[in-house]
Amino acid sequence: MKGPFQTIGMLVMVMCMNALAVPATAQVAVVPVEPKLEPKPFDLMFGYGYQANTDLKKSSGDFHRNSWMGSFHAQIDFSDKFKLNNILRYEYHNYNFSNSSRFQWDNVHRFVYAPVFLWRADERWTIMGAPVLQWTGESGAKISDSFTGGGLVGFNYTASPDLSLGLLVGALSQIEDDAVLAPIPLVRWQFVQGWTLRMGLSRLGPTNGLGGEVGWKLAKTVELAGGLQFQRRRFRLDKRDQVAQETLVPVFGKMTWWITPQGSLELFASVATNGNLRLENKNGKKITDKDYDNTAYFGGQLHFIF
Repeated sequence: MKGPFQTIGMLVMVMCMNALAVPATAQVAVVPVEPKLEPKPFDLMFGYGYQANTDLKKSSGDFHRNSWMGSFHAQIDFSDKFKLNNILRYEYHNYNFSNSSRFQWDNVHRFVYAPVFLWRADERWTIMGAPVLQWTGESGAKISDSFTGGGLVGFNYTASPDLSLGLLVGALSQIEDDAVLAPIPLVRWQFVQGWTLRMGLSRLGPTNGLGGEVGWKLAKTVELAGGLQFQRRRFRLDKRDQVAQETLVPVFGKMTWWITPQGSLELFASVATNGNLRLENKNGKKITDKDYDNTAYFGGQLHFIF
């Protein structure tokens, strides 16, 4: 298993992705099928996801989306109890809309940097805090109008090898919207041998979300899991400095396979439900929004520790 420092740092990174509020997200850093790992200072991830073509409801038009992700963590140990985990993450979402659609953005980028300070008070308690800076916008969008920032604090409590509980509280600004303050509970509970419940934060290929999942240890290095999560992307557009937003709830199944003690492959397939697109003017006032039909969303992720 990974130590609490790596676990908390990864949770912070994912939480930053979706601007807190309801959209706060994260990846599952504690996977019970992992081999016992030696401490490593670097963490590297690559992810891809494809959301199949879907129709906009009560409107003409359709779209599909390709998503890519790259993430790098570099940990600095000041002492056995005090560490800094520098987290860098980049996401690229390529939207393809039909000509009849009201929504016409294409290449959306997201850059995130979060230096996470971690203090291990004892064997059970880990405390953390981090400033957060991110830029989210379409190619050509004004750089100065696409930044958001904030910070968060939290803790993780390891009650036993089978149960850990935590809480993240973050405050973050949003593009042309009010700043948000959000508490995010974290739960990992191995309720019977081989079965683990995780609530609060989850990973799904190139994206992350708030939700829950249940994992079943199929073999020593393989886990099957199923669950659902909430995702939200909000970004500045190139055209007239407008603002766009996408929300969805994937219901998924996935497999995580640790190919080596320091490298894993994750594959997932899901149905993207409750999808919605929203377009606002440069001041955050709604122009239009449309739900879209349920559609397939699938992909995977490679994860290396070195």
